[in-house]
Amino acid sequence: MDYKGDIFYIEQILAGNSNSFCHIVDKHKNKAYNLAFRICGNHEEAEEIAQDSFLKAYKSLKSFKMKSSFATWLYRIVYNSAISHVRIKKKGVLSLEDFPVDATDFIGTDTSEEEAETEYRNSLVNFALQKITEEERGLISLYYYEDLSTTEISDVTGISKSNIKVKLFRARQKMLEIIEKVENKKLIYHE
Repeated sequence: MDYKGDIFYIEQILAGNSNSFCHIVDKHKNKAYNLAFRICGNHEEAEEIAQDSFLKAYKSLKSFKMKSSFATWLYRIVYNSAISHVRIKKKGVLSLEDFPVDATDFIGTDTSEEEAETEYRNSLVNFALQKITEEERGLISLYYYEDLSTTEISDVTGISKSNIKVKLFRARQKMLEIIEKVENKKLIYHE
């Protein structure tokens, strides 16, 4: 079945056809989950945050003014829910010792050296993501993983475009420092 667009289904829901919401959930569930996961870093919590966000969106659908896209409005709900969740929980701090020393730790029986190196790099980036603040993780996720513009991120977060650019720059710098520390640890370990 072809997706008829968010506005079509929203109008159906507001007219009393609550079953139309399943089309919206199917369309946006992966991106909602991915954003929540990148902020909180836990699969089960991300699923719960995404589900709660869809429930909040459904209950608040009458307040959706249709000035921005539904996806932007939903991202704002997911973003705020995930940030709140992490702030309430305040996970323990990850240590550099928690990260494997080199790509050989990622080699499985069916994994080439190149695939192991790629997996190592991806894990290194994800590790660095978990070391920055939840707000920075959210901004990085929206910009790089969801490909939102700074204008769209501003709509989602309520942060000005210029402040988003500054925060993204600082978050990238922090991640680079974390990655360099891990890489330096790797060099020391192999000497």
